[in-house]
Amino acid sequence: MPIKDFKGITYSFRKLVRCVSRNYRFPLFITGCILIPIAIPFSAKAQHGSSEYWMFLTSNFRLSKRIDLLTDAQRRSENHLAPTSTILLRAGVAYNINDNHAVAIGYAFKGDWESAEDGRMYIPENRIYQQYQYEKTIGRAELEVRTRLEERFIQENETQFSLRARLFASIIIPVFANNDFSKGPFVGLQDEIFLNVWNKQHVNNHVFDQLRPYVSIGYRYNPKMESSFEYGRITEQNESSRQTSNIFRLSLTTSF
Repeated sequence: MPIKDFKGITYSFRKLVRCVSRNYRFPLFITGCILIPIAIPFSAKAQHGSSEYWMFLTSNFRLSKRIDLLTDAQRRSENHLAPTSTILLRAGVAYNINDNHAVAIGYAFKGDWESAEDGRMYIPENRIYQQYQYEKTIGRAELEVRTRLEERFIQENETQFSLRARLFASIIIPVFANNDFSKGPFVGLQDEIFLNVWNKQHVNNHVFDQLRPYVSIGYRYNPKMESSFEYGRITEQNESSRQTSNIFRLSLTTSF
């Protein structure tokens, strides 16, 4: 290879590195920190729990150029889809600062049915949440980073209040999709960490609460609808130990 050609390739590479460092330093740093636990067995010392089966429906509605209505619903179960162990309903209003940044506030209701000596115990929970979301397209891959603060009101014998912070990152990579990724199959990686930041004694007496790494395969039918099948290995902190569970999740995402 001629020396001038080698110098040209070297210059182009340095320019690319500077561009990525300047424009994507924050999202790539956060994504790397969150996705590292997928490759590192964080839950190696945890006790192994059961398998769970989740169904996840997300629908976003564009109300104006700046305002979106966010909704999602989840059903979770053990023992091969029956009976229901958790129902989660969530809604919020988002303000789009620009094409990449958005903030939101919302409400969520969660109902858990847990095993007890005299049958099943029902534990309802109300949440108020605030979140910041960053989205970026890098090539054809889609990056999302989200932070969320939850005010939790868990109703057992009495209402117990706590604060929890969540940090989420995901990347979707098209596989054999069309050029603008408006249709076609994809693979994805995501992870989310949950931290108890106030009144941890009302939850599990630990700052660490959960870790949720997932891998997924999916298909985008058009720019407004996609579905995916995901496998996750969730780590949850109890008062005296950590437990891991296998999660099989079917998701449908729509936007209007």
